Amino acid sequence: MQKLSKKNILRQSEDISRTLKNKGINTQHLSFHKKVNDLGVSRIGLAIPKKNAKRAVDRNRIKRLIREVFRNTFIKQPTDIVVKLLSPIGKRTRKKLRESERKQIRQELLDHFQMK
Repeated sequence: MQKLSKKNILRQSEDISRTLKNKGINTQHLSFHKKVNDLGVSRIGLAIPKKNAKRAVDRNRIKRLIREVFRNTFIKQPTDIVVKLLSPIGKRTRKKLRESERKQIRQELLDHFQMK
């Protein structure tokens, strides 16, 4: 498993706040907020609140999915991207992420990152 390099991770709260001020693109589960940067590399920030994914296992799984799709996608213009989990997962499955939801989230990520 490859890791994202440190230069590709959006960590500063000011940068995340600036990116979140831009209007996001909402899907069923996720919201994508983008802001062009002048650093020469694209960076990603994740906002997966405990309120929407109760179990740490599920939050970490979603983060891994997002990072994997970001790492395998070529982004032409250097951009800061913040991905936010909007809706609670596991409404009918005792707050657990199931395979069907995981596939939906993965497809939303692939559809969004292929738009670039």
